[in-house]
Amino acid sequence: MWIALNRPHRLNAIDRQLGEDLYQALDRLTGDPATRVVVITGEGRAFCAGDDLGAVEEHINGDYRQSPVIGNTLDPMYLRILELIVTSRVPVITAVNGFAAGAGAELACAGDLRIASTEARIGSALIKVAQAGGLVMLSRLVGAARATQIYLSGELLDAHEAGRLGIFTEVVPHDELTNAVLAQARRLADGPTAAIGLFKELREQCAGQPVQLALRFQNVVHIRNNVEVADAIEGANAFVQKRTPRFTGK
Repeated sequence: MWIALNRPHRLNAIDRQLGEDLYQALDRLTGDPATRVVVITGEGRAFCAGDDLGAVEEHINGDYRQSPVIGNTLDPMYLRILELIVTSRVPVITAVNGFAAGAGAELACAGDLRIASTEARIGSALIKVAQAGGLVMLSRLVGAARATQIYLSGELLDAHEAGRLGIFTEVVPHDELTNAVLAQARRLADGPTAAIGLFKELREQCAGQPVQLALRFQNVVHIRNNVEVADAIEGANAFVQKRTPRFTGK
């Protein structure tokens, strides 16, 4: 299933409406057993320019109606969206069609696969406006030291440099982005998506844990996989019978 951020006149910057729409779409799709994979991309020349600065200015002045936060709180909408992506039971691909900055860079980095156009650029300009942030999702991909370097530069990386660093898993010519994403989405959708969901759960449980504890988590998930995932039986049978498995995602 595809989700396209559709505020091209604002470079797909996140205001209250876009944030709520994106959250609700992700919540609905990732909670639907029929969904096997989700793709997030942007309309126009940007993937996502981050939080909408006009809405942020209104928030500072006391008008929260368009602010990209939850209600009248200081809880940013994009944080809820990132949490949904990393904990969802299905693989999520971010198709980065243009530049991604601030919260938009965090959103791009949250994808399990991150496929970018050669026209994409990504990074943090937060230092230029005296804001701290943009660390968590980026550092998961490149480590804290490199994420610090990117933040302190205040510049956006081009697609090839971001690919070299592992921020993007694949970089393709701009007019081939849709086909490249479709190929990966179809491959994942045909795969054992229930097992992928358990892998994502394991990934989040193991983050920052001592190796002994992480290995125990892994064993628990391995046992659950064999009990809960019907595709595990199909995969084993197909391997023994030397045929291509027919996964159902269950």
